Amino acid sequence: TKPVSFALAEGATIALTGPSGSGKSTMAFTLVRLIEPIAGSVALGGTSIRDLSAADVRARIGYLGQDDMVFDTTIRENLRIADPKASDEALYEALRLAGLEALTASLPKGLDTEVGERGSRLSGGERQRLCLARLLLGNHRILVLDEPTEHLDPPTAEALLGDVLALADQSGRSLIVISHSPTVLARFGEVLTLAPESIRWAGEHH
Repeated sequence: TKPVSFALAEGATIALTGPSGSGKSTMAFTLVRLIEPIAGSVALGGTSIRDLSAADVRARIGYLGQDDMVFDTTIRENLRIADPKASDEALYEALRLAGLEALTASLPKGLDTEVGERGSRLSGGERQRLCLARLLLGNHRILVLDEPTEHLDPPTAEALLGDVLALADQSGRSLIVISHSPTVLARFGEVLTLAPESIRWAGEHH
């Protein structure tokens, strides 16, 4: 396999794609230092992540998987997993950025609304937005989102993707979105394509 190299500026967005088995999840897990690179290096602000503790890396780079857990408790407690001391104002700000503030505010119990087992009282899009809000509450500067629109119907997926892309503009966070969806990839100006035999950098996606 050929080496891959890319740089992600503050507030920039990039999509990562490729067939099953091409290393997309491996790349994501390496970035958040859940696994160590076999070769090469990853630098964060010019510092190799090998010179940082895993906790320091994950404080700066957050990861959201397509099947992240929603717990059988309230919206508030699901969010506070990321920051147990977060104020209601901070919770609502995270929900705003994730596109879930209006819904939460309209519920009779607001933040104290029970979401059910694995978030069964929420729609698929709402569960994903709740997980995104929880990630945002961690105040990471780089977000790695693994198939964020998987299992969502097209209108819900499009709405979620729009809010995800707006995060870079609104908060200055950098985004790496892993997806195999042509609709998702078409929204990105920069797409990194991984394949078993070759890895290439595409400055423009068409």
